[in-house]
Amino acid sequence: MTCEDAHLHMHDYISGELAREHHKPLMDHLDSCPNCKKFFLQTQQMLTSVRNAMRQEVPSDLQDAVHSILANA
Repeated sequence: MTCEDAHLHMHDYISGELAREHHKPLMDHLDSCPNCKKFFLQTQQMLTSVRNAMRQEVPSDLQDAVHSILANA
């Protein structure tokens, strides 16, 4: 697997959408390529942070303000 292939598969792997037959080649590549491993870990951390941020409750007054702005746009 090339670095380009690894980059194409990383997001799918992290999101659980990568076909099983691609798991081992990706993991083997990450074990042998420090640059891709670093990029993978950074990508994984970023996606985890985004998912966690999306779970935050939005205050009702902010929701009302956004709805009001959109209704008057």
